[in-house]
Formats: sequence, structure tokens, C-alpha cells
Amino acid sequence: MQKRRWISVILVLAMLAGGCGAVQLETDEPRETVETQTNAEAGISAEAGTNAETGMNAEAETCAVEEAQENLDAQESAKAKENTEAAVPEPFAFNPHVHSDLLSEVVSEETWASFHNMCDAIRAGEDTFECASEEAYEWCTDEVTIGSYLPAACTIVVGGGYKDGVGKLKYKMDKEQFLAREQAFEEEICKMLNEATRSDASDFEKLMGIYDYMCKYWVYDYGELDGASIEEFGNYACLMRRDGICAEIASALTYLLLQCDVEAMPIGTSCEHEWTYVVIGGKGYHVDATWALHGDYPEERLSLEYFMMTEDDRFCQGLLDKENFQADMLWIWKQDYDLGRFTATDDSFRAIHGGVQFVGMDVDKNVIEYVTWDGKQRELSYGDM
Repeated sequence: MQKRRWISVILVLAMLAGGCGAVQLETDEPRETVETQTNAEAGISAEAGTNAETGMNAEAETCAVEEAQENLDAQESAKAKENTEAAVPEPFAFNPHVHSDLLSEVVSEETWASFHNMCDAIRAGEDTFECASEEAYEWCTDEVTIGSYLPAACTIVVGGGYKDGVGKLKYKMDKEQFLAREQAFEEEICKMLNEATRSDASDFEKLMGIYDYMCKYWVYDYGELDGASIEEFGNYACLMRRDGICAEIASALTYLLLQCDVEAMPIGTSCEHEWTYVVIGGKGYHVDATWALHGDYPEERLSLEYFMMTEDDRFCQGLLDKENFQADMLWIWKQDYDLGRFTATDDSFRAIHGGVQFVGMDVDKNVIEYVTWDGKQRELSYGDM
């Protein structure tokens, strides 16, 4: 009995010892695994959190970069648009107050002011205008003056008398019809100027553009002049119909130049021939559009033979009779005027005379591009004229 009891005790103790060891072993191994898994999961979780945070930061940075780029693009686009708008000048607007300093021997600034008052009154369909004197009134209402500087009103609006600083006007056409005529004329002038040149061009560039344009689109009028009306002969007809004889062409070119503030005047040799005298950069030049017209053959290039000529150039070609030389708008009113103001001695443009044809103008380089008689393309600088 006692022996069996000890055996039982020993067996129990052995079982307990074995069981505890087994439990211990089973418990310890999973604990390591759990801890390892827990730590791994924690690592994964931390890494995932870091990656998520990094991803969010990267996305935020990408959005910020994209937004900054969009803002930069918008600024550049606005700047480009601004530069484009700045590069396009304002179109020409009709100038009812044309003015010529070359007439200063006859026309005072006071008389010019009276004439401009008359222009404003006529364009508004009014019957009177403020005028400095009776002498000024006579000059303002003369057909030659109106035909030269307010062409659409020539022979249509005439003087009605002067008294106490007021000039009167008479209309030979229904006022509404006349105002429509005047408006159509002004629109046509602006159209021509905007097609020929730019309002921000230099005086020389305006002259070159208008000269090229006129010579290309005008034709010489071989029709009979006897009995011709103002619709058929004169500055108005020449500008609206784009044809005329030398006197009309010279006056039309003058008028277009004065419209954009380039000094000019028709001049000639008695009744034999007329052309235009221009002042560019303070120097005088002879410009003869009549001999350069090629409207009958618009595909041809402009000849520069008669452009920016000197007195000697004209004389050598038999186109300047110094004995009978006269300036229009002066000799009519003053027989002993000073011809010295119409000198033309600068020969800077001699290279373009002699079979030269106009190709174009590079306004960035300030050069005329032309082709010589033997087909060679060349350039001539016109500087800052």
C-alpha cells in the first residue's frame, strides 16, 4: 500500500512536471510568434502610416506645383495678350483739322483756327462759324482751300458772307445728303490710311506706305476735263474714284499725308506737270506719284525712280523747270513767296533711283528692301526718319 502510494505520487509529480513543461513550451513559442507578428504588424502599420502621410504630402506638393504653374501660365498668357494688344496701334481716325506749316507765309495760325472752326461747323451741318477776320473768311471759303483740305464739301458748301467775327455758310445740297456724303468720304479716307500704314509709324514709313498704296491702286485718268463736275474732277473725285491727272494725284497724296501729320504740298511747273513736295526729318524731297502709278498692272512692283528725289534729280530728268517752278496754295494767294523753303538737296536716297523696284520695308531694321535692275536684292537704311 505504501509503495503504491509513492508510485502514484511520483507519477503525478512526473505528469505535473511534464505537463507544466509542455504548457510552458507551447506558451513560449506562440508568445514569440505573437510578439514578432505584433511587432511586424506595428512596423507595417507605422510604415503604412508614414507612406500614407508621405503620399498625402507628395500629392499636396504636386497640387501646389500644378497650381503655381497654372498661375504662371495665366500670367504669361495675360502678358502675351498685353504685348499683342500693345503691338497693335490705334487705327487712324479722321482728322478734320489738317494743317500745313508750308503755308505760313499766307495762312496765319489765327486763319487756320478759323478754317478749323468752319470745318467743324460744316461737319455738323451748321450755318455759321467763328472767324477771325474777313481776310481769313475769304481764304477759308475759297473753293481751292475747301477742295484741298475738306474735299467732300468743295462746291457743295460755299460762303454766305462775313460780319462781326462770324462767317456764314450755304449748302447747295440737302444737309442730310451732304452729311452722309461727308461721312462716307471720311470712312474711305480712314480705310485707305489703315490699309496703307500704321498710326505708330515714323513719318518716312507713313510716306513710303501711302506712296506704295496709292501707286498700286490709282490709275491715270485720260478722260476729258472740259465741263467736268466736282464728282469727276478734283481732290474729292480723285480720292473716291482712285484716278486722276497729275494735279489731282499730287493733291490727293498731299491730303493723305497731311491726314497723318506728314508735311506736304502740291508743287509743279505752271500747268505742265505737278507732283508732291514732302518734308521728312526736317528735309525736303520731291515725290512724283503720277509717274509711278501702276494701278493698271497691280501685280507689278513699285518703281522708286521718282521717290525722295532732289532738285538735281528732277532737273536732270527734265521734270523741273526752275523758271516756272511754283508751289500750289501759295502762288494763288501770294506771287512773291519764298521758294527757298522748297529746297531738296539731300541725296541719301540716290541709290534707289535708276531701275530700282520696291520689295518691302523692314521697320525693325529701318531699311527699304529693293531689287536693282540686274535682279540683285539690296537694302537702304532710312535711319530714324
